[in-house]
Amino acid sequence: MKLEIRPAFVVSALQQSQPVRKGVAKMIALASALGMGELLQHEGVHLEKLQGLMTRDGRQQYSLRVTRAARAIAIVEGDVLVLLYVEPDHDKAYR
Repeated sequence: MKLEIRPAFVVSALQQSQPVRKGVAKMIALASALGMGELLQHEGVHLEKLQGLMTRDGRQQYSLRVTRAARAIAIVEGDVLVLLYVEPDHDKAYR
């Protein structure tokens, strides 16, 4: 799948602990190698819609597993997965 990595994603990823940064690198490699359907079914990445959570302009948000706790937050624009930021606490990612 095509990826777009927003500047806020890079900044938030670089602020994370070493294990989370390694997880981000692994998640990016997987996401860029797989299609949307494969990402939705991949148990390691665990791409899922964040029910009821939208961007300010009304676009559906998704989460991707980075580590057991950390999640990457993204949106989908056509055939592009747009990585927005990294949330180190998965509970906060779902609010």
